[in-house]
Amino acid sequence: MAMPDSGQPHEAGGGGWIILGVLNEILLKLASQPDLRSLWEEVCSSARWIVPSQRLCVVLGNEGGGARIAARYERGNFEYGAPEGGGVVVDAWMVAALEAQRAAWFKGPWAEAREADQARAWLLAEDPDVVFHVPIQVYKKTIGTMLFALEDQRQIDRKALASATTYALYVGATYTMLKNSLDLAAASAQLREQNEELERVQIELRRQLDRVRAQHEAMLEMSTPIIQVWDSVLTLPVIGTVDGARAARMMEEVLAAVVQHGARFMIVDLTGAQATDASTIEHLLRIFAATRLLGSRCIVSGVPAAMVGRILEVGGSLEGIPVFSTLKSALEHVMGALRQRPR
Repeated sequence: MAMPDSGQPHEAGGGGWIILGVLNEILLKLASQPDLRSLWEEVCSSARWIVPSQRLCVVLGNEGGGARIAARYERGNFEYGAPEGGGVVVDAWMVAALEAQRAAWFKGPWAEAREADQARAWLLAEDPDVVFHVPIQVYKKTIGTMLFALEDQRQIDRKALASATTYALYVGATYTMLKNSLDLAAASAQLREQNEELERVQIELRRQLDRVRAQHEAMLEMSTPIIQVWDSVLTLPVIGTVDGARAARMMEEVLAAVVQHGARFMIVDLTGAQATDASTIEHLLRIFAATRLLGSRCIVSGVPAAMVGRILEVGGSLEGIPVFSTLKSALEHVMGALRQRPR
């Protein structure tokens, strides 16, 4: 595509010179904008005091290349973003404006340029004499450009150029600070949401852990059902595997029950016990020994065949402890002992 003629403003011309006080007032307005839409609306509205134009289009470069339309302004009517279907600009005409280090202008004919995309068609709709572009720079790097569609090239002279350049520099600085501030606020809000979500997850995890602990406590209580089958006779049916935590609970409950009931006999029924490792056997042997130390006679019933081998493997012994094949046999033995020696 043929590029329109370009050039620099001349010394003479009809361009306006904006006084310092007015420019300062404009810049203060820019600095007070709360978001990017408000900023670009104020940028476009204030620009009419610097460069009287038919239309104004603000283009920002993308980090990955190409550009996008940030705002448009036409005789008091502000539009945020690009015309529908014309949001991305990648052609040479706009790229040339974005790569420019100083203000310049494009001059028609516009036939091919107007057909390039909808954003260009909007800018050239009133067949301007020239399109004056002023780079928006930050730290000497061009991040965008303001394109003014002018009825007459003579509207731009050196004085207008100086005002527009100063204005564009401040626009770049204000835009960058506001965008960084908004990005930081967004990142802070996201981090705050993540922290709040993390706190909610931690609270829920603590609740679940409390429930698990409560369930575990309930299971431990249910796993140590000490039953008083007769005066001074207690029975402890052991079901499942006995780990360290359960063994400690069993020891505590058994000793407390023996003391509380003055039990002469404690029958430990192992019919449903599982001897999966040596530690299970060691826990049970310690419970047997502790019961005898309190003066209660410990009786064992229903020892599984697999447990017998485990007892021998760990070097344990049931010597001195009456052992019966069933709980019924153990109870009959205890009843007989009670009849022979009534309390």
